[in-house]
Amino acid sequence: MLALKTIALGLLYSLTILMAGSACAMESLQQILDKVAAAYGATPPAMVRETGTTNSLLRGDGSLLRLYKAPDRFHIEIDYATSSETRTMVGAMAWSQHTPANPMLRGAIALQAGRIAMPWNILAKQSAAVDRGADLTAEGKTVRVIEFPLEEQLKLVVEIDPETGYILRSRGIQSVGEQAIEFATVYSEFRKESGRIHAAHEEQFAMGVNIGRSRIEKIEYPASIPDSAFMP
Repeated sequence: MLALKTIALGLLYSLTILMAGSACAMESLQQILDKVAAAYGATPPAMVRETGTTNSLLRGDGSLLRLYKAPDRFHIEIDYATSSETRTMVGAMAWSQHTPANPMLRGAIALQAGRIAMPWNILAKQSAAVDRGADLTAEGKTVRVIEFPLEEQLKLVVEIDPETGYILRSRGIQSVGEQAIEFATVYSEFRKESGRIHAAHEEQFAMGVNIGRSRIEKIEYPASIPDSAFMP
């Protein structure tokens, strides 16, 4: 009886996936991307400044600052009670704690940069986007899965709410030889600020393990950020 019940549950889940896929397939990839543009703004901001707090599984609570300047400048700074962490990227160059980053760490920083400008990366690279169809989240919500490249060895796989255009989860995947290293972020508590939607709460994962969370208390789109802010 237990085996029959397990099979029945498996068939029910498969049927739910198929029904979700059929419903989501009613909208084209372009229609989904149009909803992303409507939610986050079709015109990408030249600069982004995020401030908030973060909690690391290993290092505890800290204050958070992220800066982005299109197309390829990024800075993150976290001040913990007893230490600080800084990472910076300017094009092909990257630094961690003011020391040049190795290729693997540089890739991780590039993924962080890709996430802060994620909606506009998706829209800018839509010709290279791969529609992975519909899927169900752990909470049973139907999402549209889209994959797009950031760089040669880096890609983002995003899960989009087909009703709102909100990005609910991103998976940054970095290829290192024959291995793939994955960093995921789950987004929630969506708010509108300066005419654009952003997620106030982020849950962060590394290779499927929850490693912390961040709360974005304020997001700004300044007219200028000095280049010195992106130098080690």
